[in-house]
Amino acid sequence: MRLSKTAIIIPIKKFYHSKTRLGSFLNSKERKELTKLLMLETLEKISSLQQKQVIIVSGERLEPMDRFKDIVLIEETDLNGVNNAIGLANRFIKDNEFSESLIIPIDLPFLSAKDLHDVIKTSRKFEKGICIVPSKRFDGTNVLLRKPNLVIDTFYDNNSFYSHVKSAAENNVSIEIIKNENLMIDLDTVDDVVEIMGRYNTVLDGHKTYNGMKESKSIIFLKDKMKDKLKKNI
Repeated sequence: MRLSKTAIIIPIKKFYHSKTRLGSFLNSKERKELTKLLMLETLEKISSLQQKQVIIVSGERLEPMDRFKDIVLIEETDLNGVNNAIGLANRFIKDNEFSESLIIPIDLPFLSAKDLHDVIKTSRKFEKGICIVPSKRFDGTNVLLRKPNLVIDTFYDNNSFYSHVKSAAENNVSIEIIKNENLMIDLDTVDDVVEIMGRYNTVLDGHKTYNGMKESKSIIFLKDKMKDKLKKNI
């Protein structure tokens, strides 16, 4: 029996195009640094997953990373959004054997390998379908598993949660909606930063320690920047 193997697609914008909605909080250099930290942390967290192939699609010229030697890097020359980036990954997936694909962004600061393993495990319930984690506001898609890869098209940047569920329903395939708070909290706006910092402080003060959180360089980076902003306003 052939082992199931998951293609993990990670679309990444050019660093200087990333996190523009944080422009009132971080300058362009700081946003670029944050994006790089988020990317490296995401790769580190998913590195323990078994039977996977990580595929990064980015307009950023990324150097090969010694720590993550099994990564496929696909350069995106036409910067036409997430759907276009995923289309490039689809070509690679078509030429290789994968049981499903899993699309994740890099801006989920509380993501863990266990969370993703649970999503993949849920997909074992069906032969054709999707597992989807909505954004906190239920308008976007934070995690999307497609089994098989092209069971539905992708509809990012356009009320994508509704569009993905609608497409799966129209194709009469299984739909599993997963409401995992760790995966529903993303980092897009200054309000998100405030919420993430509040949760970070609550977890540490209450000693409900999620190990990765103490060591999260991106969260520490945001915390330090918030302290700097507060000092300037005193």
